[in-house]
Amino acid sequence: MSDCILTFGDLLAPVRLETFFEQNWEIEPLHIQRSESGFYENLLTNRDVEAAISSRGLRYPGIQLARGGGFFPPETFTRTIRSGGDFFTGIPDLDRIRAEYQSGATISLPGFHRAWEPLGALAAAIEAELDRAVHANVYITPGNAIGFSPHYDTHEVFVLQIAGSKRWRIHEPPLPLPHRSQPFDPRSYVLSAPLSEIDLEPGDLLYLPRGFVHTTETSDSFSLHVTLGITVYTWIELLTEWVQLSTHSPSFRRALPPGFAGRENVRRSLGDRLARMLAELKSITDYNTFADGFSQRVQSTRNGQRARFSTEVIATEPRGRKPNKG
Repeated sequence: MSDCILTFGDLLAPVRLETFFEQNWEIEPLHIQRSESGFYENLLTNRDVEAAISSRGLRYPGIQLARGGGFFPPETFTRTIRSGGDFFTGIPDLDRIRAEYQSGATISLPGFHRAWEPLGALAAAIEAELDRAVHANVYITPGNAIGFSPHYDTHEVFVLQIAGSKRWRIHEPPLPLPHRSQPFDPRSYVLSAPLSEIDLEPGDLLYLPRGFVHTTETSDSFSLHVTLGITVYTWIELLTEWVQLSTHSPSFRRALPPGFAGRENVRRSLGDRLARMLAELKSITDYNTFADGFSQRVQSTRNGQRARFSTEVIATEPRGRKPNKG
């Protein structure tokens, strides 16, 4: 592991990246058990999180409470503070948060990579490696508590156990590789026997492909972990953007024929006509140029190098004054 900044390869060590992508990525979960409690100490520690919460610098929705599968309304654990003529909303009420935590509530710090530099650097490094959008959430659960209710995520999940321990029960995906437009619906899901039960200890990593249902609980120990969520670009996104090219064609911009929904003979003609029009769109598409354009647009959305503010004033030429060329 590097001294300061973790890389994606560091997270998966000793598993090689090539092995991970061949055997696990979008296929099956991976548990890396390290028995090295300080593995993530350069990334985040329990004291770092305690200090961040205690400073009151985090504001809702950057700090949230959850229990029993649902989140608390913000007014139940935050306050509004007046300063002169200004009002600051979403200020955490630490007494209330402490009481709810001691009663079994989970503290969530969504998007903590925006507030914590090492996590931000890791997220940017993974984005550069995978060309995917990355976010990092922190979860703190007290001992003898149940986490979120059974669910799956529509993004790839990497769990980094920072402190304490937590038991994860992993179940078969009801929908393999769900798209982001296909969120988990608890009303149509019946919980079955778990595929595996894993106890995460400090330094461990758990990878869950999207779609795998999971539940968590703590024993006597509390748990602090980071969830790295990786939102993937699928062939659906690429195909959707290709279909958008049809807006440049007058043929596609024409209205559907009168009676297309109610008249059977017209309705039957729609399929053949659509097939001809898609063949036309295919014939005028330069797929390599199109794919390059899509890739460039994805790259432009990456976090990349994080902007920094400096109090140093950069000298500039006064307006209207031409530089001295002598």
